[in-house]
Amino acid sequence: MAFTNRIRFMILLIFIMVGGTGCMESESKVLGHLEEKYHQKFEVEEVKEGSDLFPDMYGKDQVFAYPEGKPELIFAAGESKKNDGDYYDTYVLSLWGEELTETYEDRVKKEIAGDSISKFYLRAADNQYNASMMDLSVFDYLKNKNQNVDIVLQMAILTDGEPSLDEYKQGLFHLFQLLKEQGTDKYTLSVGFVDKSEEEISDFIRVSNVNNVAWTNLKGKVYGAIVARDYSDIQNADDLVEYYQPNEEQ
Repeated sequence: MAFTNRIRFMILLIFIMVGGTGCMESESKVLGHLEEKYHQKFEVEEVKEGSDLFPDMYGKDQVFAYPEGKPELIFAAGESKKNDGDYYDTYVLSLWGEELTETYEDRVKKEIAGDSISKFYLRAADNQYNASMMDLSVFDYLKNKNQNVDIVLQMAILTDGEPSLDEYKQGLFHLFQLLKEQGTDKYTLSVGFVDKSEEEISDFIRVSNVNNVAWTNLKGKVYGAIVARDYSDIQNADDLVEYYQPNEEQ
């Protein structure tokens, strides 16, 4: 029995060592590709381990990176799960999301009274943008290149206790209309009402374009959320707050 347990331990140790080595190799390959492609330095925030045995099913390692000194521009990158040596990244989408965030920063503050943290980001198919567009304004891209995009406004409204939706509904409706005005096929307003004591919410918003974590899964005190999309039946502010879902587990 002791011998069997020892063998099991050695096999487990080998798997751990191989997995760790694989992640380091993936990180190095992806970084090298990014720096050659964009002619700048990048930092890695995290590596999400994929599957070497079943890449078609589970994907390969995915790297979350950003340009040196600019963590707000975090994006995803990795090697194609089907074609070795082919890489993808969402850096250009990250740049466009930041342009939207900066452009509408004052508008968001005007519409939402009190403390809030927000970020715009885009979702688009890999074949609908490329590195040659990185200096193109997002507004030129949406107007002249492609409207088959999902624009997302992710926002945390910080409150002292349960939120008063009447206080925010008109401003949120205006922001929902702002998304609609961009002319894209899809748009999403995702708003979480979070207790002011929650310390990690800024980072949650910063990485929202790559983490794909629902408000209900956020560790911390989330009172509830509104998620409204282009196909939602919303004609006014009262319609919008009908999409509020309280968090029963907070």
